[in-house]
Amino acid sequence: MKKGRRVTAKQDEISFLQNTLLVSKGSVFAVMITLFFIILFAFVMQLSSLSETIIRPVVQVVRILSIAAGGAYAARKSANKGWLKGAATGICYVVLVSLIGVISGAQFAFDRILLSDTLMAIVVGAAGGAIGINIR
Repeated sequence: MKKGRRVTAKQDEISFLQNTLLVSKGSVFAVMITLFFIILFAFVMQLSSLSETIIRPVVQVVRILSIAAGGAYAARKSANKGWLKGAATGICYVVLVSLIGVISGAQFAFDRILLSDTLMAIVVGAAGGAIGINIR
């Protein structure tokens, strides 16, 4: 009979807390990256004569890269299931950005845009997590 490693409830609880902390750190890291580059882009828009039609694509690219970086950060610090930690980081990112929006006075709407943003965050976060766990 094969002897398996026993995992106690306490070890499971510590592992859950560590994973939650990694996902939280990855999400905050992604939000900070987003804020930095959005502020930088706002300065560039003020100093140049770029069209306002470029705002949405630039913001979307910044968000995608930020979520991927946050997912990679969370997964890089863990031992397994990087894609799952990356996907969870993407979900937490959407929650944090929504909270920041509500705090700053925006209306919260559960609509197609939120659903598509959440799906995008899950996919990009999972991809970032898969990359991050393999970059040791």
